[in-house]
Amino acid sequence: MIYVQVELAYRFYLVLRNFFMHPTQIEIDSQQFKFNLSAIRQQIGAQVKFCLPVKANAYGHGLVGIAKLAEAYVDYFGVACLAEGALLRQQGISKAILVFGAFDEEQIAGLIESNLELTISSRYKAELVASYCQKHNQACRIHLKVDTGMNRVGIRASSFLPLLEYVLAQPSLELVGVYSHFAASDELDNDFTLQQIELFSQIVALVKAKKADVICHLANSGGVCYYPESYFDMVRPGLLSYGYFPAQIITQAPLNQIRAILSLVTRVSYFKVVAEGSGISYNHRYTTGGVSRIITLPIGYGDGYRRGLSNLGEVIVRGHKYKIAGSICMDMLMVDLGATGEAYVGDRVILIGKQGVEEILISQLALKLNSIIYEVLVGFNARIPRVII
Repeated sequence: MIYVQVELAYRFYLVLRNFFMHPTQIEIDSQQFKFNLSAIRQQIGAQVKFCLPVKANAYGHGLVGIAKLAEAYVDYFGVACLAEGALLRQQGISKAILVFGAFDEEQIAGLIESNLELTISSRYKAELVASYCQKHNQACRIHLKVDTGMNRVGIRASSFLPLLEYVLAQPSLELVGVYSHFAASDELDNDFTLQQIELFSQIVALVKAKKADVICHLANSGGVCYYPESYFDMVRPGLLSYGYFPAQIITQAPLNQIRAILSLVTRVSYFKVVAEGSGISYNHRYTTGGVSRIITLPIGYGDGYRRGLSNLGEVIVRGHKYKIAGSICMDMLMVDLGATGEAYVGDRVILIGKQGVEEILISQLALKLNSIIYEVLVGFNARIPRVII
């Protein structure tokens, strides 16, 4: 039943996308993505497993397309919820899938039906899953999550051993992994990160003494970049896989091959010349300083291009940068080309990415928004089609 519902929803989305193709698109550089994954594999070595987080629509890059590109390069996929994992299964992804997020009792059947690996952080959830499996004569693959200092989810390290022993005693529960999450691995030489590594190392020793083949994993992108002692049996680099460093850029091989794979592009939909002193967009928060050429672009905050970039954001047209003029609308925004800038209806416009020698980085948008790269990436919604090139 889960498969049928997900398949119908996804097919409906594809019909809408193809029938009403938005002139604004997110382009994914497939070749660079494969370079990124290969560079990470070189960095961690052949013996360490690679889990690619594809939650939140693969960090805004397109869940199914990214998973299909990556499947030959990774060992695991990480998702946030049942719906994401079930969609990957329906689309033919066969690699192991770990659900990082919480689940309700009503979702256990769907998780098992979709052959997803569950995260368990408490005795209560372990008992729920074990009870369901025993009642229905099924088995479930699980990972235990330990809180080593993030204070979000995960059983406390001091309470971990009783939970471990309980799980190992349940014939219906197969303990596949044990993991934790860094709180600040994007800060270099961080004493707290080192403390987390040490605490997790103690957990690993407990686990391996009881079941040697359990996959122990801790490292996220920051761990992969800056803390090689955190690799253990598997790593989970999300941001890095998509081409972004969590802190300082790595200049040594192989990670120096990492580049962003996402470009946000659109086309000029309207052009007009306005007089000096003309107000642009809602509430005239921008006024032209002279006779100006104004172009309109078919993208707005309804697509996830944030209104906070009004009068701050930039675009690249015909190899030149220009500023956004006035308030960003729900479906459109305007750009002032000045008195001499050139553009024609249909011209390609870059909002994130490179054209000629000019480039707009997503980190620049995040800085202007007082935000982070992650938030900007996942903010681009399904109205913008993801196109793999």
